[in-house]
Amino acid sequence: MNIDEKPFARVKSPLLRKAFALWDGKRGTHLMPRREDFDPVEMPRLLSSIILVDVEDGGARLRIRLVGTKIVEMYGSDYTGMYMDEIDFGDVREKVLTEYRLPVLEKRPVFSDHEFRKLNNYHHTIERAIFPLSDDRVIVDKLIAFLDFERVRSM
Repeated sequence: MNIDEKPFARVKSPLLRKAFALWDGKRGTHLMPRREDFDPVEMPRLLSSIILVDVEDGGARLRIRLVGTKIVEMYGSDYTGMYMDEIDFGDVREKVLTEYRLPVLEKRPVFSDHEFRKLNNYHHTIERAIFPLSDDRVIVDKLIAFLDFERVRSM
């Protein structure tokens, strides 16, 4: 386990637990599900907290295909169409990139959390789950991530 990860047993968010149950159910007996296995109609409460990522060159580049409305609202930007390595994540840049690359390399979910401060000085804890997807069920070609935000305090 990577030092920045946490085990699923420590995931607090009901949203992330539901996302894991969905991903796990969709993969069935396979290592990972396909993108086409997910129907947005089946997961209406998860959609605002989703990030869908295209994996390019074996994970060397990660391009954001879709960002949920809750995430856009919290970060104040819509990163759709951007490559993750071009986004300013500040001092957690390497941590974020590593957490998104790990499911590509190890073909398994990654759970983590960290704090961030919005411009209005509210601090939030982010709990994140990143799941690998594969059209051929062997090579990871997409990631589906879910973020849950908890307001901690204002400064």
